[in-house]
Amino acid sequence: MRLTSLYIGQYKNLRDFSLSFDGSSFIDIFVGKNGTGKSNLFEALIEIFRHIVEYDRDKTACDFNYRIGFEIDGKDTEISWNSGKLTINGKDRKTIGKSPLPDNVLIYYSGHNDTVANLVEQYEAAFRKRIKRADFDETRFFLGIGPEYKELLLAVLLMQPDTCKARQFICQKLGIATVALEVKVVLERPAYATDSRFDIELNDETDRFWKPEGITKTFLDRLHGCINTASGSPVRSEGYFAEPDRYILYFDIAKIREEFSGLSPQELFRQFDNLKTLGMLEEITIPVKLAGDVDATIAHFSDGQFQSVYIYSITELFKDRNCITLLDEPDSFLHPEWQFKFLKQVFEITDTAAKTNHVLMSSHSAATITNLNEPLINLFDFDGSAVRCQKVTKTDIIRTLSGGFISFSEEEARLNIQHILKNTTGPVLFTEGISDEMILETAWSKLYPGQSCPFDIQNAFDCAFLRNLIKRNELYQNNPGRTFFALFDFDAAFNDWNQHGRNDVETDPHKGLIKKHNSQDSYAILLPVPAADPIKSQVINPRTGGNFGNRSLLTIELLFHGIPGLESYFVVDAERTDGFTKFVGDGQKVTFAKDVVPTLDTECFEVFRPMFEFIKSKCIASAEPPESEV
Repeated sequence: MRLTSLYIGQYKNLRDFSLSFDGSSFIDIFVGKNGTGKSNLFEALIEIFRHIVEYDRDKTACDFNYRIGFEIDGKDTEISWNSGKLTINGKDRKTIGKSPLPDNVLIYYSGHNDTVANLVEQYEAAFRKRIKRADFDETRFFLGIGPEYKELLLAVLLMQPDTCKARQFICQKLGIATVALEVKVVLERPAYATDSRFDIELNDETDRFWKPEGITKTFLDRLHGCINTASGSPVRSEGYFAEPDRYILYFDIAKIREEFSGLSPQELFRQFDNLKTLGMLEEITIPVKLAGDVDATIAHFSDGQFQSVYIYSITELFKDRNCITLLDEPDSFLHPEWQFKFLKQVFEITDTAAKTNHVLMSSHSAATITNLNEPLINLFDFDGSAVRCQKVTKTDIIRTLSGGFISFSEEEARLNIQHILKNTTGPVLFTEGISDEMILETAWSKLYPGQSCPFDIQNAFDCAFLRNLIKRNELYQNNPGRTFFALFDFDAAFNDWNQHGRNDVETDPHKGLIKKHNSQDSYAILLPVPAADPIKSQVINPRTGGNFGNRSLLTIELLFHGIPGLESYFVVDAERTDGFTKFVGDGQKVTFAKDVVPTLDTECFEVFRPMFEFIKSKCIASAEPPESEV
């Protein structure tokens, strides 16, 4: 199952909006600023599929034109709605009929988008009215699954045999050592049973469970045969209680497995979910023990812990059905370390699930995107008054996220660096920020065209983070034999640079002052000072020939001061009394590095050459085998 194309005539800010899903991965990720339309895209998809699946029932029109294409089991289908006319594969139709459709649209919403939640609730309200008299195969097409599903998802998975892959995954990720042999279920009066006709008097097959019908009655009757009545002590409260009109029941998990052996885990989940939709399922819990023989219940796990395994669980549960899964910023409230691991866990699903489920996910997290294996990501932005979606490289997306949409937190920066170090083996040049990294990459390509850079360039969080990174032994213990460089601005970061030791390797500020770590192959470098005033005089004291230390003002952008056409990027620093010049502002750094610096001539980058030559020499030295191996 995979979406192949989408056209939206006009839905909110999406006007004449087109998408082509031409990748091969089972997951497509969308990023963009708030208000660009990511959530609107998901809302429109819900409206489109609701129109399609309910069209034959009520012939309700859709408020906007659309065209959607998808592939199921190798067969392509395109459904179009244009000015009140329905067409399927180019032919006018009065009904959807037996046209191939997804089995389900699964929707995860983290709680920040009320519109998505309301759309799902509207569908559920209509479904709730039908389910009491539904045929056995009637189940929800839309499944809105948020944090309130933590209990049900976990219970259904833990009821599966030990050999179930999804059960094993949940136990491993949540540290569950053993699972109890019975499940507690609390049922309360459902939404349909509001009047006295549904009162329970005999509590037998005539009025048990508030007189349900259709699939609800069939399932509850079968479930009733799996009740596990307590014997011996301690005595527990169980059965039906007229006050407060609810059931507290304990079911033998072995009996449930036997009774419902013909149902897949997904089908069992859907049966319990129908009870939840009716408002009948108030609680479903299974006691567990964690490592160390610690007793716990589902409530023991935080939303953050369990949220990280939602997607895997859902996808595995529905792997035997053709599904589209919409994840609306599922990582919004996760700790950065959980964000970093989020997609790794998503990609652990089985090949079967990946083939039947097309996942569309929106995200704002640089930490999440960092661990994505896909080279291209969908970026939403404005083109004039219209919204466009274009494929952008992962590297550029992370730069955009960290430079404009979101700032890397220190924890995200740490995780990002760990990821880079894990996936590379050579020397690394660390910089203070993302714009420094972008400018240095451009400088290398200008000065050494056609030559592969012998070292990786990776940004850190700030100068203090960079100082601690290269001072701590952890970096060297975890990466033995590697050479590291750290580039600091020649400003207040001078004090951070100066803590690297007293082993001065380069003392000419125009080449970049360099210190070597006392015991490691690691070098701290200050930005090279340009030869011309006025920027030179912001570092070099004209009276003494020394430097101003941490009172200097030289950021990487100031190395381009004086180039014709760039005057608007530099202003007098009003916060200083010495009249020094500064770059216009942090908000312009990424734009300057991405859009302006690459247009400059090669000679504008010569100031970097001595520093690059030094780094190159150390890279060559680190690549040579020890004398004992020659």
